[in-house]
Amino acid sequence: MRATALAVHRTAREIAEGVGAGEAGVVARVGRRTVSHRASGRERCGTSGGTSGGTSGGESRRADGVAGGEEPVRRIRLETLVQIQVPTPGWPVPLLWQWAGADPVAALRSAAAQVAGEIRAASAAVPLEAEFTGAVVLAPEVAVHFVHETLGHSLEADNYRDYAARSGLELGTRVGTEALTVLDGPAEGLETSYRCDDEGTLATATPLVDAGTVAGVMTDAAEAARQELPRTGNGRRSFGAGLVQPRMSALRVAAGATPSADLIRSVRRGLYCRGAWGGGSVEEMFVVRPAYAEWIEDGELTGVLVRRLDIKGRKTAALRELREVADDPVVFNPVTGCGKNGQELPVSVESPSMSFGRLTVVPMRGASAN
Repeated sequence: MRATALAVHRTAREIAEGVGAGEAGVVARVGRRTVSHRASGRERCGTSGGTSGGTSGGESRRADGVAGGEEPVRRIRLETLVQIQVPTPGWPVPLLWQWAGADPVAALRSAAAQVAGEIRAASAAVPLEAEFTGAVVLAPEVAVHFVHETLGHSLEADNYRDYAARSGLELGTRVGTEALTVLDGPAEGLETSYRCDDEGTLATATPLVDAGTVAGVMTDAAEAARQELPRTGNGRRSFGAGLVQPRMSALRVAAGATPSADLIRSVRRGLYCRGAWGGGSVEEMFVVRPAYAEWIEDGELTGVLVRRLDIKGRKTAALRELREVADDPVVFNPVTGCGKNGQELPVSVESPSMSFGRLTVVPMRGASAN
């Protein structure tokens, strides 16, 4: 473990030195966490699709596919956090890179351009001074948060019932370009994939948006029965928590056909958003916080960088502004969790770059970041 942490530290240091930030402080932490999925003999793994809340037949299996047994299926997950303090004339600017899964050194090297860009922007970017509404291109590491907040949370069955269905995300509703297809469920490379959920329901690849149209909802057993929807294997809970909730598991956006460079070339004036602090949503409203953005003029990146900015607005309005989905998907396997009703659970997301005709970007308020 120590050798892995040292290798991650060396790699992060090399990235910082490569952009002239040799004085940046770097701390790398690598640890192991036990993760668990409960699939009891009473709730047999194998329930999927079908009608609302049905029970499966056949042999009882644990979540790893082993027949029988009441014990939770546990596995060890490697988790890596890299904190970088970039010196600036004022306060140092903190950056965080995280990865859950095997070979964090290879993952960090793969993300080197993203991390280097964030380090460079920490010292070169200026705070966004005024609200901007216009064309916006999201790099994959920002797009994953946009999809998570606008579609992922909205199509969790309890949220779908509470607000999404009446706010423009009802099943069968066209919400965006035909280039948009979104699924949830087990997939190679997505660390939060599992065979069975915490109720023993077999996890399935659930289409949420198919060619721009809302096609599915993520359910646990209770919401499937209440709304007469299929059980999709999305009943999840934090380890030790009693309440199962409909939760995203492993969210992914299908790659589009447009080269990512063409997204920028198509913009007369706009912002190219990179890096990510995270995001949030309350019912119909969302916010995503990029690490920084670069101005685009006449289809070219200008080198003018801004930071301390938020993308915010109404979910359905933003989705309708989606123009292109690129061919450059990137996986985000987080260490930190996504909160819902007091429970924290990580959700892996894969997304390519996306371009929008019109989004609102505002200066970040408060003092939570430099």
